[in-house]
Amino acid sequence: MSRKLYVTLRSPYARKVWMALIEKGLAAEVVPVDLENRPPELAALSPIGKVPVLVDDDGTTVPDSTVICEYLEDRYRESPLRGRGWEARLAVRQLDELGDALADGAVALFFARRDQNARAEAKSVAAADRLLDTLDAAASPDGAPFCGVLSYGDLAVLAALGYLSLRHGEGWRSGRERLARWYDTLDQRPSAIATRPRLA
Repeated sequence: MSRKLYVTLRSPYARKVWMALIEKGLAAEVVPVDLENRPPELAALSPIGKVPVLVDDDGTTVPDSTVICEYLEDRYRESPLRGRGWEARLAVRQLDELGDALADGAVALFFARRDQNARAEAKSVAAADRLLDTLDAAASPDGAPFCGVLSYGDLAVLAALGYLSLRHGEGWRSGRERLARWYDTLDQRPSAIATRPRLA
């Protein structure tokens, strides 16, 4: 059995895992899914019916982007993306949470604008701005990874910003030069280039 990763081509959560697999040198067949017409196969693999879902080459099935990243770190120790020691791992997990929260906000903003819900839009924008300012303050001025070495937390933030840019443009860069420099640096990694989000 070959390793499979079920994704949508615009999901920041799926992209995080896809990049992690590439960074760790783990080959996988990427299976695009249409969430408007979820295939029965996906429902059988993931009770929540969302992507990403990883099916490893021995049949081990893992849903949820953060759970998948933790699984990959536990099972495949090469090219670690989690750091060594509890302090480094805590920093990565906290960064991952910020990245996923930013992705959540960007998705919520898309639906608020689609539905012309001004109140929800304002709430989403305010939440995103707080997260973006926090990340900008923490970003290294030279574009280095947040925790000193590349982690899946970095990949979560990169994927969230990529989705934000895709759906809402690059206004997030304004006044956030450090975060923009960090993004532009990591966005040139082969894993980022290979997984660039697209709507189709």
